[in-house]
Amino acid sequence: MNKLKSLVSVFCIVFSITASAQLGTSSPYSRFGLGDLQGNVFPEYNALGGGVTALGNSNSVNPSNPASYTSFRANSFLFSTGGLHKTTKIQNSTDKQVANNSAFSHLTVAFPISRKLGASIGMLPYSNIGYVLNSTIVAENDPDYTGIAYYSGDGGISKVYFGGAYEPLKGFSVGMNASYLFGGLNRRKMLDVDDESSLDSRSNSRINLKGYYYELGLMYKKQLSDEKEVTFGLTANNNSSIRAKRTNIVETISGANEIVKDTALSSVEWGDINLPQYISAGLSYRDGKKWLLVADYSMQNWADYSLLGESDDLENSTRLSGGLQYTPEFNSVTKYYKRMQYRLGAAYSNTPLQLRGTQLKEMSVSLGFGIPVRKSRTKYDVSVTLGQRGTTDNNLIKEQFLRFGLSVSYDGIWFVKRKYD
Repeated sequence: MNKLKSLVSVFCIVFSITASAQLGTSSPYSRFGLGDLQGNVFPEYNALGGGVTALGNSNSVNPSNPASYTSFRANSFLFSTGGLHKTTKIQNSTDKQVANNSAFSHLTVAFPISRKLGASIGMLPYSNIGYVLNSTIVAENDPDYTGIAYYSGDGGISKVYFGGAYEPLKGFSVGMNASYLFGGLNRRKMLDVDDESSLDSRSNSRINLKGYYYELGLMYKKQLSDEKEVTFGLTANNNSSIRAKRTNIVETISGANEIVKDTALSSVEWGDINLPQYISAGLSYRDGKKWLLVADYSMQNWADYSLLGESDDLENSTRLSGGLQYTPEFNSVTKYYKRMQYRLGAAYSNTPLQLRGTQLKEMSVSLGFGIPVRKSRTKYDVSVTLGQRGTTDNNLIKEQFLRFGLSVSYDGIWFVKRKYD
């Protein structure tokens, strides 16, 4: 029990430190919608291409499908946290630059309640914004009135979830996550005119949001033989309304120090953000503890997205992903490398972004390792993902990225009474 109290204390401390942390991004595309959607941020699952809807492990937490929480062993207590680093090459038809971003990825705790009940709680990034752009402007009715418009944005949205699962029939489980979204997104614009007799201007639109939404999950495991097992998974959520507040401020400024001369507009709007319906179906095949194959297909109706009644011209998105895992000999005593898990995956998606008549695609390949710690129930998971989003056609931007992930997981044994002779 003292160990449990200590771990709960550590969880609270880490939670308070990371509550405002977001996965960093430097993508110009993050200015649209709610920014860059993070999807699955677990290195273990990233290495499998993100195909996790039908994946339930006794020693791993899978918040993507809450029905997986019935997979935990009796008296186990799982704790996992980690981080990601992303290097992105951003280019158009004339210029290019390289950006680096690192941040917290996840913090989860999970445990069985009874033989048929399991639960998990944790915090994950949901989306983030980070961009800096500029463009030259010329007034239509005054060709001599020129300047530069600077656009920038930052912030992010986090998700805290609590989920439970129940297994009413052998091999069949249902689960639900109750998730709380919170955070803030800033979008700024500054107009720097060339005429020294004219004042510059800047504006800031900040969106704060907080609210609950729910995710449902189903999972069915069919034993084909003593060693072989196939699993079907399904997750979904309905359209959800999240309460939002938008604060707009427009100021006129002068000088290099941006001294405020006047406030042209200051307003506060209240409304809702409509998160569109999401559904994902998956299949996994397991051959003992040596082979694991996974495949997922998901879609989300981003055409239904709105912010305070305003659409951002997003399109419905789809994603196809899959991967495999190989463990040469999980209980090998003499060959440590045979106990490691080797993973490979790939993914292809139509993103919600459609610009200049082109819906942006994203493609990626990934690999990774599950590294058990000797004489311990701790393991490390490492992933490397190489991908591309967008194109330089139609004067758009192409992003090529390399993402590293590292997580540490501990599988403890709890609530076992000590025996004395």
